[in-house]
Formats: sequence, C-alpha cells, structure tokens
Amino acid sequence: MSDYKDYMILLSPPENINAQVKKFKQASVRLIGEFESMHSKAHLTLKNLHRQKAHWAEPLFDQLEKELSLIEPMTLQINGFATFLPTDFTTIYAVIKSTPEMEDWFKRIRKSLNENKAVPHITIARQIPNVLAKKLWPKFKDRQWDDDFEIDRLTILQRETFGGDKHWKPFKEIRFRGIADYNYLMRVKKTKESKAIKDIDDQQISLF
Repeated sequence: MSDYKDYMILLSPPENINAQVKKFKQASVRLIGEFESMHSKAHLTLKNLHRQKAHWAEPLFDQLEKELSLIEPMTLQINGFATFLPTDFTTIYAVIKSTPEMEDWFKRIRKSLNENKAVPHITIARQIPNVLAKKLWPKFKDRQWDDDFEIDRLTILQRETFGGDKHWKPFKEIRFRGIADYNYLMRVKKTKESKAIKDIDDQQISLF
C-alpha cells in the first residue's frame, strides 16, 4: 500500500503574491478564527490525482513535461475578490482576470492534463461555514487588489496516500519554455489545415 501516492498539479505565484495572500489569510483568522486552508501557500490548482500507483503515474509526468514545456510563460492579472456560489460553505478567492490570451493559455494546459474547464483563482479562505463567511466576505467584497505576475513553470506536489505524513512535498517542476508568437502561428496553421480538410469533406458530401 506504500506505493500509493497523491499528486497535486498547480501553478505557484511569486513570493510577493504569496506574501500578500498570507496577510489576507492572517487577517481572516483574526476575524473568524482558524480555518482549514489558513496555512496554504498561494497557488492555482489545476488537477488533483488521488491514490495513484507511483510506478504507473510518474512515467506519465515525463510525457506531460514534453507537452507542457512547449507552452510559453504567461502574465496573469489579479482583479479583486469573489466567492463561488455558496452551498453549506463559502470559498473566498482572488480573481484572475479573464482575457482571450489567458483563456487560451489555460485551455491548452487543461487539454494536456485532460481536465475540464474551471475558474482560475487563488484561494483565500476555502469552504468556511456560511455563518463565518457573512462576517468575512464584507471585508473583501469591495477591496481593491490589482496586481500581475508571471507564471513560468508548473509544479507537481506529492504525498503518501496512506502514510502518517500528510504534508505535500515537491516532486517535479515543468518549465514553460515555449514562444508565444511561434505557438500562435502554429495554432493558426492547424486551424487552416483543419478548415481545408473540412472544405474537402463538404465538397465530397455535396456530390452525393
């Protein structure tokens, strides 16, 4: 059973962003008390893999590196705060501003990870009871936080699934080494090729 591992695939903002998120978390603790995510570093989660056999999963990360290393670094923009639709709990997070370039960049990463679309965000307080959220959310609702930062790598963390130590440890980093202009031209080329194939198919269908 010791061969089973959990993996978390994420993006890590630079230290100045992490330091600001830490301040927001500490201020939240002073207002509502301790909560589960109060010690976590600033990050954008891309995928969680639970209970994986390491000797099966880890070779797949080598293939993933070949794909993701072709993606270019990206500058992301923070634009205030928001919450997910509350259920019995509320999550407060820093918003990553949506732009066509950002949406395309995340789309390519999610495709390599075989992951569905999700809202990129940096969690401040995760899954806190709504009664506490009613006290905390007004402190963030109208607060301005506009900042930007570059992401030039993807991080994979690892921990034992059944071990006593539940702390995440660094396992692998994948640097984004691609060039934005080159990647854009390649996508345009593929789009044109796909359209040409479709046009041929349409013409063939019209003959019958």
